[in-house]
Amino acid sequence: MRDRRCVLLVPGQRPPRHLRRPLARKQMIRPLLPLVALFLPLAAIADSASDWAQILKLDEGPQKKLSSITDVRQEARNHLVLQQKTLETFIARYPNDPNAFEAQMKLAAVQAALGKLDENHSLVETAIKSLASLENSPKASPEQAANAGFLKVSLQMQDAGGTDAERRDAIIAAAQNFNNRHPGDRRGPRLLVEAATQCDDVPSRKRELLDQAARETREASLKQRIADDLHRLDLLGKSPAIKVPLLKGGEFDLAALRGNVVVLIFWSTESPHSLLWLRDFRIAYESLAKNNLKVVTVGLDRSRQSYENRAKSFPPEWIDSYDANGWLGALPRSLGINALPSVWILDKKGVVRTINAKSSFAKWIRELQAE
Repeated sequence: MRDRRCVLLVPGQRPPRHLRRPLARKQMIRPLLPLVALFLPLAAIADSASDWAQILKLDEGPQKKLSSITDVRQEARNHLVLQQKTLETFIARYPNDPNAFEAQMKLAAVQAALGKLDENHSLVETAIKSLASLENSPKASPEQAANAGFLKVSLQMQDAGGTDAERRDAIIAAAQNFNNRHPGDRRGPRLLVEAATQCDDVPSRKRELLDQAARETREASLKQRIADDLHRLDLLGKSPAIKVPLLKGGEFDLAALRGNVVVLIFWSTESPHSLLWLRDFRIAYESLAKNNLKVVTVGLDRSRQSYENRAKSFPPEWIDSYDANGWLGALPRSLGINALPSVWILDKKGVVRTINAKSSFAKWIRELQAE
């Protein structure tokens, strides 16, 4: 039986073991609660940081090296699906995380990419609507709203359909909408310049867009591009003196080709778009009537060897030239060439009729041959 006798204690003396009362469980846990509360947010931050790092890693794209187009396409789709699931999980798990807004933007971009890959237009539309909602969100900072709006407009411009005129009007409207909603954003004038590329058949509208962009931008590089674009525009309907540098030395004057429809192509092996366009043009060229038709190419490669290796495969009747100074050569500078490929068509009198015939060259050639 436990000894229950009264025990007198000297101040500072501990009571006998049998008289000590054990701490209640709540009393033991209570001092630990502030520490738990302190470390729980840190653990959540650590988890969200690692999950966000994984999202950024996925942004690098598929890492497998595949040779089959079918395999590459399937791997791309699998990667996009993985990105979509990862982003959806992050957004659901960390709705108040500082990166949640950007995660929603990334998710919309992934959805649009899947829609394009699967030719599912509704997915692209869903992505555009999601971005519009983010742009209008009261929780979005001005910078976040502008970023969402820019991505939305980019998708709208890529997804624009209908006739050429309808597509052009939709692209211009999207660019103007962003520029009006986010004044001062440096991307606004760039969107106007991009929209102007759709207006080669409407020179007055093209000039309006370029003039507006020139007034609103402060970027020297964009001002130079606009100046080049306006210079090319000034050459429409005129007969400029064009002499192309020949590989073996000297120059060839295009005036010697009067009486022929002339397709003038600026290209480079360093430009994948040039190589793809030339491949398609060569296929189409075989079916074109060759009467009164001349093709002149101007290579702007930094490597002469690369140019020669590619140019030797061109049809022998083409007139091939090479400017060793590339973009800075006298000819491309005098004509305001700032994008590749650039495809011009001159009529039988040497008049520049179009400065952007990449997609409509066959129509232009047939019409000008008939004149």
